[in-house]
Amino acid sequence: MKLIQQIPRWAALAAVSFSLVACGGDDNDSSSSSSISSTSSSSSVSSSSDASSVDTISSSSTSVATTSSATTSSATISSVESSSSLSESSSSSSVSSAALPTLVLNEMRSDGGGYDYIEIYNPGNSDYTFVEGEWAVNDLKGFSEDKVPGVLIPAGSVIPAKGFLLVAVDQTAVPFGAPEGTIIGGAAEFGLGKGDTALLTHKGEIIDEKGWAAGSHVNTIGRLPDGGEWHDEAEALTATPGVINALPVVNPPASQSDIVINEVVSKGRADLDFDYVELYNKSSQPYVFAEGEWSLSDSENTLMPIPGGTTIPGHGFLVLLTDVATGANLPTNAPAGAITNSTGGFGIGKNENIILARFEAIIDNVSHGDFHVNAYGRLPDGGEFIDLGDGSAPQLYASPGLKNFMTPALNLTVTTLNFSSFNDDETTLENSGFRVFGLNADLAKDVEPEYIAVAADSKTAWVTLQENNGVARINLDGTPAITNIFPLGFKDYGAVGNEIDPSDRDDKVEFAAYPKVFGIYQPDGIAAFNDGGMDYVITANEGDVRDYYTNFEEGVKVADITLDESDFPNATELKQNAQLGRLLVTQFAKTSSAETVFSELLSFGARSFSIWNGTTGEQVYDSGNDLEVQANSAGVYPDDRSDAKGVEPENLAIGMVGSKRFVFVGLERADAVAVYDITDLGNIQFSQMLITEGDDAPEGILFISAANSPNGNPLLVVSNEESGNVTVYQGNVNGEFSFASRLILEGGVAAAEISAYDPITKRLFVLNNGELLTNSRIEVLNLADPAALSLLTTIDLSPYGGGINSVAVSNGKIAGALQAVDKTQTGTVVVFDTSSYALLGIAKVGALPDMLTFSPDGKFILTADEGEAKDDYSYDPIGSVSIITLP
Repeated sequence: MKLIQQIPRWAALAAVSFSLVACGGDDNDSSSSSSISSTSSSSSVSSSSDASSVDTISSSSTSVATTSSATTSSATISSVESSSSLSESSSSSSVSSAALPTLVLNEMRSDGGGYDYIEIYNPGNSDYTFVEGEWAVNDLKGFSEDKVPGVLIPAGSVIPAKGFLLVAVDQTAVPFGAPEGTIIGGAAEFGLGKGDTALLTHKGEIIDEKGWAAGSHVNTIGRLPDGGEWHDEAEALTATPGVINALPVVNPPASQSDIVINEVVSKGRADLDFDYVELYNKSSQPYVFAEGEWSLSDSENTLMPIPGGTTIPGHGFLVLLTDVATGANLPTNAPAGAITNSTGGFGIGKNENIILARFEAIIDNVSHGDFHVNAYGRLPDGGEFIDLGDGSAPQLYASPGLKNFMTPALNLTVTTLNFSSFNDDETTLENSGFRVFGLNADLAKDVEPEYIAVAADSKTAWVTLQENNGVARINLDGTPAITNIFPLGFKDYGAVGNEIDPSDRDDKVEFAAYPKVFGIYQPDGIAAFNDGGMDYVITANEGDVRDYYTNFEEGVKVADITLDESDFPNATELKQNAQLGRLLVTQFAKTSSAETVFSELLSFGARSFSIWNGTTGEQVYDSGNDLEVQANSAGVYPDDRSDAKGVEPENLAIGMVGSKRFVFVGLERADAVAVYDITDLGNIQFSQMLITEGDDAPEGILFISAANSPNGNPLLVVSNEESGNVTVYQGNVNGEFSFASRLILEGGVAAAEISAYDPITKRLFVLNNGELLTNSRIEVLNLADPAALSLLTTIDLSPYGGGINSVAVSNGKIAGALQAVDKTQTGTVVVFDTSSYALLGIAKVGALPDMLTFSPDGKFILTADEGEAKDDYSYDPIGSVSIITLP
């Protein structure tokens, strides 16, 4: 049975709905109207959570239901008056629609902050309560051409005297940081931007309007002061949704006194085999070095000039490689923007005095003293130099171009395995469905390890090689070694049960068989389980196309290629958009040479999940097209992705509920999680489809057993990449899951990707690469009450590398895998205490560690190091698996 999961009763919300239709703007097409609901609340709700404003749908294969929304009937919006004015306005009578107030458009933002909004201002001396169906915001195209009402303001919404009401016009849920009472526009995405004109309407009449000039596009425009004249559009305002409008703060330019020596390193470590001096800019503004002014020396060698035009960012770094001559290749793991020495080179060591000068006047200097340390500098950056005492005190951890931090105490040893021993087996593997096709790459360079899983006894691991269409088996018992590569072959879309819908241009969802058309499994997520003494692995067959290189293109549309008519006698018909013409297929079917005439078609992913024998690699089960059939039955099949990878199963998790074993499969494009009972491998059954309105692109799927759960019930935690939120579902004893809570994180897209849970502290750790953040971080959430997920704190990751790709927890330790700022350089694993968040250890692993996990016995951390090539394929690091031994 398909159920509508209602919002928890504690939310005490009354249902209010309003109508929205897609409106023009930012080249968005208009569409027919749909029912949306306000998410404003008269009760006090954290701005980081919208748990009370979402709908959760649980569906099965046997019935269908519609979506409902739970909302409040009124919203109180913040006022900018003083406390005395607020007291006066609150005692005044509320104005109804009988006395039309002078409401005005006050501020608008397009991009630059994660969501577009229109802010309405009430310059009057009385609060105003909106009446059903009277007021709306729109844009000129939607109003005059498309004849649609726009975003209606719900009845009962209140805008205070001298106060504001915010409408997030392109959102399906209240975004992070938006004021309480914000009205959401909905999935139709009424966007704002250059050339657009925003309208405030009352009963279909325009009350106020304001447009961006064509050809220009500042992020935020508004009145200054509030309710006054519109500020010159050439100068963007600071975005201030729901509060007083303001101009940007103007900071003074950086000066020479802001530039200091921040870190001095003499052969930092094995992975940093070079000397360097790091400068830091204490100002928030960039500083540009002039030609012939600045230099660095050790008082014994020729000055090292800093080239004119070199820029050091505000609160940023500049690395000077004192012992690398200009023209030489940068050392391994040196920052891409490091400056080399045009006058030769000099080393750094004990008794040396490093001098930074401008016009020969000393700006800063530092001495190592009468002993040799590898890394010495300021902590925090730009602050005081650390105290080394006699040289035996803890030192900095050398981190060129990154924030300074102390070397942690935990000693971590790393074994990194690569695939070079399989180079001679390339042809044999390719004949069984493995793929090696990168530009000028051998097997070891071409493989891209993606996700990793470890057996319950911690003796074996498996890693997906997504682009290559394989799974590798790793022995952990004794000396670690990669023992097997299992080619996965191809999925026949001409077979019964494997039917697909290959077109996004046929205006329908129709699953049909297509002979000589295949899916490349290309699994992303992987999990392991043991059944009857046999190890199995289960994969989410997402698919991936190498379409991100500047000089290498893999995917082509069937309409644009030549089909062998002996294999495709109806080639002309098949190449139509309503048939196979829109389907994206690989040019490199089974070799590294591009096809010219195609006798068979290989598309990306298998639109399914599969179970494989962990010892032999033999396929035990594949879900066929059931994921897509169930998504279609639930009303969430993404037909606009039919030509690509369909529902796109991204990741999965396995969990036991009583005696039943379930798999939870995240469907990235369907914005849902499919649940299957896999207790009996001979009779696998669909259980339910989990859907929460506003959730977009589930990436992280985390199961928490009843034994480890904070409330004794099994939980499923879903991290949604595009919507930047975490949603928690709670299961009952029968394995039926329903909505528990939802939390939006700061950062916009990519604010929530992968989660890990610590049963000791009842905390959830979520990696956050939010597009609106300056640096990546780990969000620490309180899961003690699954129905009220909340934010505790964040762990700053800026000292340790670039973006974070994975997190895992074991025995009071939280580990994170970070790629380097240059993804082709050595990656980093950091380990923190789950209670204090103190840094316990750090280790260097292979390039681009995409996923990490602890072994069940807690002795190892394993990473799948993707080793992705540079965008121009000028360098392709080897793919690898790193095994970190914990003391």
